[in-house]
Amino acid sequence: MGCIFSRPKPTTELDVPVTDIVSYAFQRQRDYDEESKKLFINADDPSQFLSAYQTKLLVRRLIFGLQAAGLKRGDAVLLHLANHYLYGTLFLAIIGAGGVCVGSNPAYQFFELNHTVDLASPRFIITTETIFPLVQQVCQKRGIALDNVFLLETCPNKHPLSSHPASTTVTCSAGGVKPFTSLLAHGNQEADWLRLGSKSEMQSTMAVYYSTSGTTGLPKLAMVSHYAVLAQQVSLHHNQSYQSYEVTRLAALPLFHIFGSAWAFFAPLQFGQPVYVMARFTTIDNFAENIERYSISETYVSPPLVHALNGCPEAAAEKQLRTLRYIGVGGAPIDAVALRKLRGRLHPDATVSQVWGMTEFGPAALFRPGENDDTGSIGRPLQGYEMKLVDGTTRREVKGDGKTGELLVRAPGMMTGYKNLEVSPFEEGFGNKDGEKKWLRTGDIVHIKAGKLYVTGRAKELIKVRGWHVAPAEIEAVLLQHPDVADCAVVGTSIDGGVTEVPRAYVVRKHRQGQSLLSEKRLASAEDIYDYVRQQLASYKRLDGGVVFVDSIPRTASGKTQRFKLAEMDKKDEVVEILLEEG
Repeated sequence: MGCIFSRPKPTTELDVPVTDIVSYAFQRQRDYDEESKKLFINADDPSQFLSAYQTKLLVRRLIFGLQAAGLKRGDAVLLHLANHYLYGTLFLAIIGAGGVCVGSNPAYQFFELNHTVDLASPRFIITTETIFPLVQQVCQKRGIALDNVFLLETCPNKHPLSSHPASTTVTCSAGGVKPFTSLLAHGNQEADWLRLGSKSEMQSTMAVYYSTSGTTGLPKLAMVSHYAVLAQQVSLHHNQSYQSYEVTRLAALPLFHIFGSAWAFFAPLQFGQPVYVMARFTTIDNFAENIERYSISETYVSPPLVHALNGCPEAAAEKQLRTLRYIGVGGAPIDAVALRKLRGRLHPDATVSQVWGMTEFGPAALFRPGENDDTGSIGRPLQGYEMKLVDGTTRREVKGDGKTGELLVRAPGMMTGYKNLEVSPFEEGFGNKDGEKKWLRTGDIVHIKAGKLYVTGRAKELIKVRGWHVAPAEIEAVLLQHPDVADCAVVGTSIDGGVTEVPRAYVVRKHRQGQSLLSEKRLASAEDIYDYVRQQLASYKRLDGGVVFVDSIPRTASGKTQRFKLAEMDKKDEVVEILLEEG
């Protein structure tokens, strides 16, 4: 039994080993430890790879280098990187050195990266030269010395375990910044990783800060402990059999995100399953070619990728996708028809499953290989995840097959809380006492039928744009910095027949002193507002749903925006529809 829907039962318990993350990652090396077996591989250049032996050695050398550079227990290290075959090794090394790993989106603009740095207070930042200029701006803004920044330069002809003299330099216009290889320039010296010997120590020692978009403000950092990370991994692989096919994965989703990293960091080392890492998703053709080239059997994608794969010519799909046996789809809703169509293009034994979860507690529901669902379910709960439904108004528990309510979750893999924020997503009551696991409000409206979960709506206001989670409050915070914006509200609006949402802004413009209300030529136009947001936020946060000028924003007496009324408002001033564009 994977979960309960009312009262806790012993069958939901997990056997979480009492150890630290790095020890857990390497504990099964004896099963497959061949120095030559490639485990972490650059999909763009497979000559760049790490075996289990090399990964362990590199982790130990990086631990020494990080500690020699000044990393102390509890310090955060920010990975502001695109996908990289060394990402998982950096993850383990930072945690093994006693630090906390923080990943950020390389597509971030100044406003977003500055906010992340403000929350994380990283001791060091590891990035690449192409996106370093933005990191430099943030460092200057926050008074961070550039000698705390390391550049992960690309060296096709040099393995990361090759000798690296301390004099290694990087071509960069800014002074003080160090090459990543300087962390390895200590005469091949190594250091052991942080060891944890009790459950309480595991729970109190943070390992990761995952960035999560919320509805109560700007993006937050979910603090995830050693214990929670291991609990998530144990849940994910509980009673999982890999004997029906040989697992080789393709990682195209962002590794800074929990959905992208869940299968990419531990499974290669725990089970000897290779992962080919794409630096970035470029085209669907390139993605499909990599599946064929490397005989990929498992991959994880967002809904837009499903639609793109369904659009591939049938003959090409049959040839390029023939090795796939499992595809996990997550990040946003998708209809059963699209999943069924994709499965029809794959091997008869292949499974296409939705994967549901949250940054706060990891993947929590899916279908295992061999079980296909045609009903639109997001899956069956994983072992260790307790779930219940509550009425949105009374907050009383809703019981009964097929009954609908907001889903609450609690699990050993739950985050500790949000860093530097007092806001709590946990439900009051229901026995949330000290020492007990707390129920987290997911914001998803769900019903349960025959043990399967079905999401029918969302109580919270998160906008899901092509698999990305966008918080209206973040865009609103940017809009309110515009000199011509007096008030605003952002909502999601569906496009492309409901395939995805995009943000739409309702804006109240300021009335300038001495200017007629009817004379608005000097005020910002919808195009101006759109461009303002475009210049400050990532592309998926653009106002591609349009900019609507209104006289006022409907709010409750307490000041909460009544977003449902925005769609009913008369568009009295100016409406400019801006079509979804790439780039």
